[in-house]
Amino acid sequence: MAVASARNIVNLKEKERHFEHDNARIDKYTLADELPAKLSELDLRPRTMTKPSYTICRLSPADKERVLEFLRRFFFRDEPLNQAINLIETPESRCFELEDYAASTLDDGASVAAVDDNGELVGIVINGIARRDEADYEDKSEDCPHPKFRRILKLLGHLDREAKIWDKLPLSCHTVVEIRIASTHTGWRGRGLMRVLCEETERVAREVNAGALRMDTTSAFSAAAAERLHYKNVYTMLYADLPYAPQPDPPHQEARVYIKEL
Repeated sequence: MAVASARNIVNLKEKERHFEHDNARIDKYTLADELPAKLSELDLRPRTMTKPSYTICRLSPADKERVLEFLRRFFFRDEPLNQAINLIETPESRCFELEDYAASTLDDGASVAAVDDNGELVGIVINGIARRDEADYEDKSEDCPHPKFRRILKLLGHLDREAKIWDKLPLSCHTVVEIRIASTHTGWRGRGLMRVLCEETERVAREVNAGALRMDTTSAFSAAAAERLHYKNVYTMLYADLPYAPQPDPPHQEARVYIKEL
């Protein structure tokens, strides 16, 4: 799943301040299906099986390195825009501008993750907090020294300016939580994990008194996820309509901006 937002595209330096985990919400989930009721009717005792489970927790700036390692394995190389311009050229390649961008809102304290019973990350949603009085639509992509990543930042800036989400939200909405990047471990996909993480993001948004959620989708898969989560599409742009935009392979032919009022 690929999601991106245009906020914080320059001066993406790691903050020194760290958040405490003491007050983070911890929830336990199980992925095992219940056995069919007919087994009991046949008086059969099911074999005891290990139930894979995960815990939901809040991410902080202290988690930056393990979050980036996770994204290098399961997101950066597979994201359609990155693939279209061969941003990560070899298995050893790194785009530090992309990494700084990805981690830039961890210090907002709104990002969430799922960890397995061994404490390993199996899914993450990196969120940022945007405020109406801080809206800035100036194109800052030229400040990016990486020519390939600059094209992506320019595209994301275009989405931000054209979507005009603050014009589409009530004046009483002063804060929006942006779902910026969402990724799942390949071995845990198709089990509803991302839905749980997005629901936790909605709980975090209410906690910080946000009036809405925002999701910019850059792939057909993430757009489908936004639709399933009942987000409203407020802007759509075909990649072919922007000469500088990366051109991903089908079915990833457009970028969309979604909002969900709370």
